[in-house]
Amino acid sequence: MPTPGAGEAVDFRHAVTRGLYRRYRACARHFLGRPANPLSSAFFRLLRVADHLASHRRLTASQVEANRVWKTLYAARYGSTPPYRLEAVRLLASDSADHQWPRGSILNSSLNRRFNLKLYDYFRPKPTFRTLDIGCAGGGFVRSLLDDGYEAIGIEGSDVSQRLGSGEWETIPYHLFTADGTAPFSFADRAGQRILFECITAWEVLEHIPEPKLGDLLVNIVANLAPDGIFVGSIALFPDGDPLTGAVYHVTLHEPLWWLERFRAAGLEPVQHHPFQTQDYVRGHGRGLQDWDPTDGDGFHVVMRKRDDRTRR
Repeated sequence: MPTPGAGEAVDFRHAVTRGLYRRYRACARHFLGRPANPLSSAFFRLLRVADHLASHRRLTASQVEANRVWKTLYAARYGSTPPYRLEAVRLLASDSADHQWPRGSILNSSLNRRFNLKLYDYFRPKPTFRTLDIGCAGGGFVRSLLDDGYEAIGIEGSDVSQRLGSGEWETIPYHLFTADGTAPFSFADRAGQRILFECITAWEVLEHIPEPKLGDLLVNIVANLAPDGIFVGSIALFPDGDPLTGAVYHVTLHEPLWWLERFRAAGLEPVQHHPFQTQDYVRGHGRGLQDWDPTDGDGFHVVMRKRDDRTRR
């Protein structure tokens, strides 16, 4: 049982964390909206250091040993033949800032145990469901699903993590692939049968896609989604880039209504009743110094499904 005052301490830490996050985000907005100067250069150099220090890729000695054991179990579980085959028109998003000046694809490997548990409960009537994570970066979320005995695949537009063997690219090599999500792609099993996914996720991905290619990504999501599946994602609403390299990461910034219209045009509609709340999502959960909360106005979440043909006009 929590000691007296524990709740107040947690609330205080959360309030401090959110205050620091909002100050950081305000500074980033300020500097990104103005010409580069020595102060802004210093800010973004410090930000690079902070991002590396906070990266989920940093492993402790115990995690390194756990990975050694995992690789043995993984090999025993899947054997020497990959269980999935990717068919993709383009294996790299070579013209994207995330490939040319990789940042999130090197540093991020986000996961949230709360989301996994809610997802398992949602698909309790179908325990063999598969998940596809688009923009998987280090593959932490995919690995977490495999850890729990479920099947999941991740695709990433940049091959930097694959080349470096960082994140989970060495621990789950059969389940992480490079592919440009805006070009047609599909997966098949060992028998050559096409695979559809009961859950497709995209955490902080859609705002990275240029508007002319966004429709293509949504078409691919619908094409790879099972009839009873759901698409779950987070969409950031703030500018993001690195003036030190000239990279602009968030290239499509619009209000939620604009996004919902794009989803509807692609054949997706909101799921009205689902178990996910803000703190459950893999990104945009409002915890920590690096993640926004919808109440900050910096992003929102979507839980979508294919629109029923009988409701189409």
